[in-house]
Formats: sequence, C-alpha cells, structure tokens
Amino acid sequence: MHLPTARPGIRLWLTALLSVTALNPPAHAQGQPSQQADLKQWRNANTEVGRYPRGHIDLLKAERNLRSGLVERDPGLSIGAFKEDTAAPELTEEAARKAALVLHADLLTSQAISSVERFSRDSQLLALQLTTQKLWVEAVSAKEQLNIQQRIAEAASVSLELAKRMEKVGNWGRNRLIDVEIGYQSARNQLMLADQAAFNARQKLFAQIGSDHWRLPNALPKPASLSGLSELLIPLEQQLTEILARHPHYSLLEKEVQYYERIVGPAMLEQWRQQLDTLLSASTNWTSAIPTVDRTKILWNHDLDKAIKARAEALRLSIKTKSDLLQAREHLRAVHTQASDILNKLQRLYSGAEEEALMRYNGMFISTWELIAKAQTKMQSELAVAQAKQSFWIALTDMRALLAGAPYAGPGSNVGGPDTNSSSGKGH
Repeated sequence: MHLPTARPGIRLWLTALLSVTALNPPAHAQGQPSQQADLKQWRNANTEVGRYPRGHIDLLKAERNLRSGLVERDPGLSIGAFKEDTAAPELTEEAARKAALVLHADLLTSQAISSVERFSRDSQLLALQLTTQKLWVEAVSAKEQLNIQQRIAEAASVSLELAKRMEKVGNWGRNRLIDVEIGYQSARNQLMLADQAAFNARQKLFAQIGSDHWRLPNALPKPASLSGLSELLIPLEQQLTEILARHPHYSLLEKEVQYYERIVGPAMLEQWRQQLDTLLSASTNWTSAIPTVDRTKILWNHDLDKAIKARAEALRLSIKTKSDLLQAREHLRAVHTQASDILNKLQRLYSGAEEEALMRYNGMFISTWELIAKAQTKMQSELAVAQAKQSFWIALTDMRALLAGAPYAGPGSNVGGPDTNSSSGKGH
C-alpha cells in the first residue's frame, strides 16, 4: 500500500463527499471554471479511493498511521489494566498445572497412611487440578475476547471520525452523528469491561500457580471433533461403572460396607430389612411425625449402624454420580454443537456476507456505512466464537474431572471460590 499520499487523499475524499453539491451548485456558487476544477478533483478523489480495497475506511486508517506527533490510536481506547511482557514464556495449560502442583507440593509429599487420609489428599489434588485448568481457560478466553473488543472499538472509532467529517462538511445532520457517537461510547465501554475482566482472570490464574512471569496464549484452541471426544462415545452405564471404580469416596464407602456387613452377618441384616419394610408399609400418610425404627425389636449394635449408614451413603453417591454424569454429557454435547455451528457455519456465513458487501461497495451499490455494519457483524461473530470455545473447554474440563472422581460443579459454576481446594469428604 502506497501510504505517503494518504493525507492528500483525505482532502480529495472530502471533495468527493461534496461532489453532488459541486456538480449542482446553488445560484451563488462559483462559475464554470470552478465547476470543472471540482469535477477534476472529484475524479482524482475516486481514483485515490480505488487504490484502497476498502475505500474510505482504509484512507482514514492510512492517514491515522501517518499523523506525525500524534498517537496512532484513539487515546480513548487505551487499555490500562491488562499488559503483558511479550518476551515472557507462554503459559500452556500443562505448565499451569505443573506450577500449581509445585505451589502445593505438600499435597504430593504428605504421607497418607489411612484410607481416609488418602481420600482427603486425592480430593484436594483433584480440586486443585480442576480449578487450575478452568482458571487457565477463563484467562486465555478473556484475553482473546479483549483483543476482539479492541478491534470492535477501533472500528467504532474510525466510524466516528468518518461521521464527524461528514457532519462537518454538511452531508450529515447532528442526529446521525449522535447515533454513531452512542455506538462508539458503547464499544469503548465494552472494551474497558473486557480489559478489567482479562486482568482479573489473569491475576486469579497467577495467584493459583504462584507466578506472574508468564504470557498467555492469544486464543483457545478450536473444539475437538466429536469423534475425538471419547467422553461422549462410551456407553453411559459403562462410564458410570468406571467412575465409581476410581471414585475415592465411593471406594472408601464400599470398603466400609463390606467390612461392617461381614461383621454383622446376614441374619442381622435380614432382620433390619424386614423391620424397614414393615415401617414403610405401615402408613402412606405421615402427617404427625416421620416414624423411626424401634431398635428394641431387633438385635442392634454399633456395627449394624455403621453398615446401614455406609450402604445408604454409597447408594446416594451412586445415584447422584449418575445424575451428574448425565448432566455433564448432555451439557458437553450441547456446547460442542454450539461451538461447532458458530465456528464452522455462522462465522463462514458472516465472512461471506462481508466479502459480498465489499464487492457491492466497490461497485458503488451500497454505502460505506453498510460495509461498516457488515464488518462489525463479522467481529461480533468472532466474539461469539471465543465465548463458545470457552464454554466448550470449561464443560470438557468439568466432564474429565467428574470422570476422575471430582464433584460435578455444573454449568455456570464459579471458579476459585474459598472452598475450591478443600476436601469435600468426611472421615469414617
């Protein structure tokens, strides 16, 4: 692009904006020589505009880059919170998890002797890994969305500059300029919010890993293909069996059940079941109080109490895990479909619409503002892609943590709360 002629090009462009008036002058306008000069300038302006793929938009950007002694960017769009050292190493997800483990090395070196201690340690390690991965996803996505918001705001700034010039030379009224100013202020506000969100997300991640000498990746990877998501391809019942087999709390409960039921013996267990059946079938309408088992009618001891409690907890955990698994599978499938549709279909359609608008603009079938509107819609689609990718990777992280035995937080859960790294298990 031949930039040194951009500033004269703006003057020619302004003449082009006035071409209709110049070719149809009022009574007090200049004479024929002036009209011929204006017509020549109008032709020169169109020739200058044609050298730029996006016409007036590129002229404005080119002139802005050549302003000597002035900032190249709109000072109102400067971000103050989120800043990175470009020379710092990139923080991958794996590096973040390793750094978090180093910060919590006491969990790796502690001597877990009893099954309860092992359960507590494993639960904390699972929670640590889950929190770190989700914080990394959110921080990278926040940076990606900030970059897109910055482009949206810069486009709004260019639009505002163009609108001001059109209002100044009389092509626009003040009311139309106000509408563009409102759009600019809205884009500027969204940029400031994105800047703060990116800063906060990064600081939470750095606090989790204990170091801030890192640079975040520019964007999250695209969602994996459905054929690569083994989490959704394994049959539900098989997946549930595998989860419970490696679930630290469920394994602990099962061992307790087997231990205490072996001590109690089948005869006492059968008496308990008969007493429970009698209790449940006695009345279908408990209005005054919920009945309890009369321990004097059966041989009761502490071991039977332990066996009943462990069996009930194991059953409740199994049912809840199955429910969580169903939720996690369906949520992951839904966000995968959404992200794939936005990435592979909607964004391609938006890109096609933008290219079609550019061709129509260069053919003078649509106005500059219609072209700007298409470009802004395209950038909004990129923002939707970034948000959909974040939802997908958060859902996949939750799903994998559930398969490893961690509690399922569910869609829309917060990350980094006060109880994130605490064990949810109880001693037995």
